[in-house]
Amino acid sequence: MAKKAATTVVEEDDEDVEVEDTEEADSETETIWGVQDLIKLVKSKTGKDYKPREVRTQLRAMARRGEIDREIIPGNKQRYSWSGPDDAEVKAFIKTVKGGEIEKNKKAALDKLKSDKAKKSAGKATKATASGKKSTKASTPEPDEEDEDDE
Repeated sequence: MAKKAATTVVEEDDEDVEVEDTEEADSETETIWGVQDLIKLVKSKTGKDYKPREVRTQLRAMARRGEIDREIIPGNKQRYSWSGPDDAEVKAFIKTVKGGEIEKNKKAALDKLKSDKAKKSAGKATKATASGKKSTKASTPEPDEEDEDDE
């Protein structure tokens, strides 16, 4: 089904001006590439399927190094967009992914998380022994000696 172009008549200073909406605006938005398109391209080139969060994390890392033109500041919600698969930034991203950087960063983040957790639990154990506490388990009460006197 073909869309019809809508025509709107706007009155300005006793003149009728005809404004025509066309499908050109729709075709322009279709040519802008985003993260989802990048994920599909990476999957077709490497066979690996990444989540949008992983891809955006990698893109931010590349932007911090100056490999991608993007300002990394808190609250920047601007969408990533490229002209297509031949864009220089897209090619740089594909090269980085093929080099295994996403996996390296994921492993490094997991190792850091494990290390932080180990330090935190070691700190709690040190605090417990320093304060003289034994175990946090309830001890069993000793039997009363008064019961023996009743006999």
